Amino acid sequence: MDAITRRTLLRQAALGSAAVAALGVGAGAAGAAEKSSSAAAGSGTSDGSAAQGSGKHVWEVKPDPIAASDISQTVDTEVLVIGGGYSGCACACNAALNGAQVILVEKDDVLNGHGVGGTGAVKSRVMDENGVVLDKPVEMERWVSTCGNRCSEKVVGKFFRESERCMNWLLDLGQEYGMDCMLTVGSNSTVHPEASCYHMLYGGDFYDKYGYAKAVEYMLADKAEQAGAQIVYEMPAVQLVQDADGSVTGAICKGADGYVQYNASKGVVLATGDISWSDEYLQEFAPIALKVKARLCGDTGNVGDGHSMAHWAGAKFQDAPWPTMMHPQAAAMYHGPFLFINPAGERFMNEATWVQGKCVGIMVNGGYNHAWSIFDANFQRDNTDSLQYGGGMFWDSFRAVGTSPEDASASHAKTVEDGVVNTPDYYKKADTLEELVAQLDVPADVALATIAHYNELCAAGEDTDFFKESHFLYPIEQGPFYACEVGPGLLGVCGGIEIDDQYRALGEDGQPIPGLYAIGNCSGGMYAYDYPINIQGNSHGRCLVEGKCLGEALAGVYDQVKA
Repeated sequence: MDAITRRTLLRQAALGSAAVAALGVGAGAAGAAEKSSSAAAGSGTSDGSAAQGSGKHVWEVKPDPIAASDISQTVDTEVLVIGGGYSGCACACNAALNGAQVILVEKDDVLNGHGVGGTGAVKSRVMDENGVVLDKPVEMERWVSTCGNRCSEKVVGKFFRESERCMNWLLDLGQEYGMDCMLTVGSNSTVHPEASCYHMLYGGDFYDKYGYAKAVEYMLADKAEQAGAQIVYEMPAVQLVQDADGSVTGAICKGADGYVQYNASKGVVLATGDISWSDEYLQEFAPIALKVKARLCGDTGNVGDGHSMAHWAGAKFQDAPWPTMMHPQAAAMYHGPFLFINPAGERFMNEATWVQGKCVGIMVNGGYNHAWSIFDANFQRDNTDSLQYGGGMFWDSFRAVGTSPEDASASHAKTVEDGVVNTPDYYKKADTLEELVAQLDVPADVALATIAHYNELCAAGEDTDFFKESHFLYPIEQGPFYACEVGPGLLGVCGGIEIDDQYRALGEDGQPIPGLYAIGNCSGGMYAYDYPINIQGNSHGRCLVEGKCLGEALAGVYDQVKA
């Protein structure tokens, strides 16, 4: 196949919002307007309330040990990885490739990657070939500041150091499996810049079968099995095994034929994902997640299994609130810098901001679980004009580096027109503003007055309400007119078990719990309070780095291969 070069990347057409819907970040649940202060606003399931009616949370009540007489089988290995998502598969693959005996247990009958499937990196050969250079000190400071200066700078620093080596390894592996890479454009916003560092792997058998969302996970798992790792599906872990000194020596899983105890001489790795589908965890550690319109993480088994097992073993949780990863795509897939009104018909924020800011603004300042973006017939032209000043995911992305803002806007225009026909709950169109607002769940008189006032601000060239930069003030004057529903959606909660930069789980005393490791979204430290997006795709990027580095460390080779 072709080498991964600029020429190969530019073969890809701009990947607009319509295409993204097919990549696993698609439409959320429809429904009537609900005040975002209600916990019922988030769709989803709960794993139960306080443990056994004790008045305590499930993670606070350690269950009785499973009796030896109830264990039907005991299996010995060196490395036990619990969870078959991105980080777990990367860890199992790299441990096995470097000679360790590895077993990966997964609770479901499939692997569980989710999201669009892109991987963020601080540097890579594809970025070099496309002339993309990040200022690491600046981006590190942006990251830490977004996290309220409360993330672990040691953990983040390791990601920055190791990202290039790990990403280039993944690109090599992708080529081996017939995959190519498209690097997507970031944002040049002076306030919320997003680097052009989102690597989307495509092509090959696993991509054809699983699409962007899971192709990388299945590739990593296949390579792991080739290297001798064993993957056991439908084998949920239920308890960790500890010796008299508190060291973690294995885990007990529950299979179809009863309990199986896996003993791991080199370490147990928790890669069990986040807490998106546990209302109990969310209420305690990320209550804003209960206000979203929909949960976009398709793995409903992400209920904090690993978090609870680690806590029962003595691990400490990072301080709340845990950061949420949110995108405003739980309804329409497009959003630009245009006017937002809430179901009360009111404007409530500066709309020209990043995905996380739009979600929080809609729920906190808007007061509801959705808003309406209002624009006129000139929106394609205006969107293109706006991209010289800002942009970002779903405003500009996802399009390949080397394509143009016009390409992005043309794709968005098609998304909107198609949406009017195919998803009319989320996209509206009318010849007059009166006809448009009549289709929305808003008081017409208030909404029309809000639009008129907004047009006055545009004419004056100054937003004296929320001080949106003047170059983002586009009037709503020429029909036909459009509205698209902007729905905050939860992609994940990136917090949990305290770790050090060797990914060892830490106890309440701050010391490592021997034998226990945590990576991916069940671990804390990489983020705090908010989710930075200046390094686009960094959640998957950290899964790659943490999984690869820990796999190498457990195999005893990290000191020889690290950057």
